[in-house]
Amino acid sequence: MQIPWRRVSNWFCSACGRCCNEYIVPLRTYEYLKLKSTGFVEERYGKFYIKKINGRCPFQIENICILQGKYKPLACKLYPFQIKKKGDELAEFEYKGEVFYVYVDVSVCPNIRIGRAGENMRRLVAEAVQLYIGEKMDVEYITAKLGKSVSVLSMRRSG
Repeated sequence: MQIPWRRVSNWFCSACGRCCNEYIVPLRTYEYLKLKSTGFVEERYGKFYIKKINGRCPFQIENICILQGKYKPLACKLYPFQIKKKGDELAEFEYKGEVFYVYVDVSVCPNIRIGRAGENMRRLVAEAVQLYIGEKMDVEYITAKLGKSVSVLSMRRSG
């Protein structure tokens, strides 16, 4: 279930790993091309997704995503935020003169607190919009990160 960001008082990533296992990660074409050599992507009805292995994301190690930087899909960088072109007034977020409609998926993450949004939520939403429009590539506040970046191109599916 998605709710407008203004109805969320706070959120933080505790690296519980639930989103990695329960969220079906859509891939943009260029993300698919970057990750296809790993063997952990699949196509369904003309769209690309990260393939779950035994109900888990194959890029998840001890609840942390090993995909960082340019390899981490935008959908993962943004989660639990979803940005749309149209929406509810409470979901509106203006950034550099453009209006975005930002929602929070409250169905999976245990760390979402319902209430009136404060400055921390504004900072998180601003980063989500910056990632969405490509102004920013790396995550500072949204999602947990590894200390070092891992090259996934060296990873190959065995067998």
